[in-house]
Amino acid sequence: MKCEECYSEDSRITPLMGAKECLENHKQYICGTCGRCICLEKDPKRNLQRWNFPFKSLEIAKLYLRSAEATIKNVCRIYEIISKNGRISYKIFSTNDELVNYLKWKIKFLEK
Repeated sequence: MKCEECYSEDSRITPLMGAKECLENHKQYICGTCGRCICLEKDPKRNLQRWNFPFKSLEIAKLYLRSAEATIKNVCRIYEIISKNGRISYKIFSTNDELVNYLKWKIKFLEK
């Protein structure tokens, strides 16, 4: 059964990488419905949170959707991004403008 608050079907699924380190040392969003922990920690090098990064699958992106919404305090959406070489990734954005700005930046980056 899918949790209505954090969208997960498994309350014990995250964190996916470095679970012990993450749970002991990172700030967590704890789902009030199922108790699942979702990492809210910022990457010190980029000042981005885990949900800002591209994900390899839609399933993984869904696991971080609630942490994005908790951080932004707004509804967020997951978008499928297909690169010019056909690589598929998934990113979370809170607004259409944020998505458009990312795509513009990506196009500029690729033109260099």
